Amino acid sequence: MSFVRQVWYHNLTQELAILNDQLFKLPMIVMDTEFLGFLRSTPRGAPEEHLYQDLKFNLNHLKILQLGLTLMDKNEHVGLSWVFTFSDFDEQTDFSSPTSIQYLKNNKWFEFKKHRKYRIPSAEFRRAFLPIFSSNRITKWITFHGIYDVAYLLKLMMIRTMPESMVEFATIAQRQLGTVNDLKHMICNCEHLMNGELGLKRLAELLNVNDTIFNGGSDSLLIALAYVKMKKMLKWLWRMRR
Repeated sequence: MSFVRQVWYHNLTQELAILNDQLFKLPMIVMDTEFLGFLRSTPRGAPEEHLYQDLKFNLNHLKILQLGLTLMDKNEHVGLSWVFTFSDFDEQTDFSSPTSIQYLKNNKWFEFKKHRKYRIPSAEFRRAFLPIFSSNRITKWITFHGIYDVAYLLKLMMIRTMPESMVEFATIAQRQLGTVNDLKHMICNCEHLMNGELGLKRLAELLNVNDTIFNGGSDSLLIALAYVKMKKMLKWLWRMRR
């Protein structure tokens, strides 16, 4: 079983060098982010543009906590995983969702005061990761229900203020990231997987993917393992229907 490499400011350069080297063999990146909840929650079934306006408001006021990355290749071989923990958020001065803050404190995987000096300033991560991000060697990004993950990644790397419309945002995302596969979209027509009406942890249970080692941004590894299992199931179903 893979494990997740914890990345702090002191080992950022070293770990990104390892990631960059591994990317030659494993050019697909599975990503997950952890952030401070929602200042605006979008009603179920709301129009796409309504969803985007809420996303834009949230992204313009909130900061990322963690970024989880896991590498894969086109044959669904899962490689190393990393979780990057950022220092930008200040509980005393920054916007946040009280519910999310309490949840994080209760689960104790993110201690807001402890170790803050060891975390990564987002500007330092951007500087160090940009050559990899812009290298054109990343062939695909994989997410689970990932519009917020994509938005936080783009904000982290290049966007100061979110674009005005969904169309502008989609254009930037396509230009910067290329192909993005969303695992939740893949399962939306699978009856035995509740037609996609479930979260990542429940999906992992149904697919018999072990999630005991996961916390925080390291959910990227869980998404990767679920993606592999799902691709195998789809290939099996395709053969059965031939």
